[in-house]
Amino acid sequence: MMHPKRSALLLVSTFGLCALAVSAQTSKGLSEAIQLFRDGQYEKAIPVLHAVISDPAAAAQKPDAYLLIAKSYMALGKLDQADKSLEFYLANFPGAPDYPEALYQKGRLLFLQEQYEQSIQVLQQFLTTYPGSPLVSNAWFWVGESLYNLGHVDEAQKIYQKVLTDFPASVKVEAAQYKISLIQLQKKQIELARLLKWSHEDFLRSLEEFQRREKTYEQAIEVYQRKLAGSGADLDQKTIADLRAELARKTAEAQGLSAKLAQLGLLPPAVPGSSTLPAESGAASAASQAPLPDRLAEIERRERLLAIKEQALDLKEKYLAAQEGSEAAK
Repeated sequence: MMHPKRSALLLVSTFGLCALAVSAQTSKGLSEAIQLFRDGQYEKAIPVLHAVISDPAAAAQKPDAYLLIAKSYMALGKLDQADKSLEFYLANFPGAPDYPEALYQKGRLLFLQEQYEQSIQVLQQFLTTYPGSPLVSNAWFWVGESLYNLGHVDEAQKIYQKVLTDFPASVKVEAAQYKISLIQLQKKQIELARLLKWSHEDFLRSLEEFQRREKTYEQAIEVYQRKLAGSGADLDQKTIADLRAELARKTAEAQGLSAKLAQLGLLPPAVPGSSTLPAESGAASAASQAPLPDRLAEIERRERLLAIKEQALDLKEKYLAAQEGSEAAK
């Protein structure tokens, strides 16, 4: 018969071995989930992580599992589930080593949920509390993105520039540079559109004023012609001289107007010897529909290029987000 002390020792040893086996199995499950996450197999990683969470012996691994579940749901676009896991993590594991990243991910999640003001608040809290975190440059970038989506374009540009200046090695540098270029091009497009609108409206105003003066001039000619028919020679000569001076002035005015319109690209250059006067009163209507092919084509070309680059950067953003998660999971 076995001695009682030896029996108790055997039970303790057996229990210890079982605990080690369970702990090893749990650790293996978490390692498997991390590898699945790194490989982008988020759907497969989630049930493995849930198994770790439900294991009574896995208390030490639960914070990592909850955070990784949240990041997996974010990668899948299941934002509500991600929010639940993140909130649980933040409420229950304030002393966990990855708590700073969880707070950062909360700010990023709020951005994805289009809650831009709340995202800025959480990210600012992260930046203030954990200024030495390797995720600081990323957090500044998402602050800039939130400002951009709120319509605060100038403030967003300053934040993107901060990423370029203060964090030149950040994975967000290229995306920040792109957004700065995008903002600058948008400003140029707005200015060009304003210039085009001003040029077109100025052209119409000038054309209407010219036609009004032309009509007044023609009426004056008729009056002078009637006066000439019943006046003396001296008056005739004076009237003719006045008419000639008026004609010269009007001709110079018309030539100047045509040159200005041609310079603005709203009329073709005048052909020598051709009339600079509109042929009929319907000219204003025709001019109002005149296309501006060169300028509009340039705007359309830039917009197409921007759309292509935006698609490329969208793909890059997904890659970088996966890379963030991969780095954090190490």
